[in-house]
Amino acid sequence: MFKRIAISALALTMMVIGPTQQVAAQIGGCQNIYMTRMYSDATYTVQVGYIDGMCAYPYIQYTLFGTYTYFQTEEISGTCGCGPIE
Repeated sequence: MFKRIAISALALTMMVIGPTQQVAAQIGGCQNIYMTRMYSDATYTVQVGYIDGMCAYPYIQYTLFGTYTYFQTEEISGTCGCGPIE
C-alpha cells in the first residue's frame, strides 16, 4: 500500500514540475520583441493602430493601441531576456 502511494506521489510531482521546466527551457534567453503596425487598407498609407511589446521576462506582454486590421507590417523593436532593451 505504501509503495503505491509513494509511486503515485512521485508521478503527480513529475506531472506538476515537468511542464514548468519544459517551458523554461523553451523560453531560454534572448527573445525578439515585435511591433506590428495596422493600416486602414491595402495601400498601407494610413496607420490606424499598432501592437507593441514590453519585456516582462520571461515573457513578452503585447498591447494593442488603436484598431486591429489585417493590413499589417511587422518589425523587431527590441529584445527581452538578454539585458537592457536595445
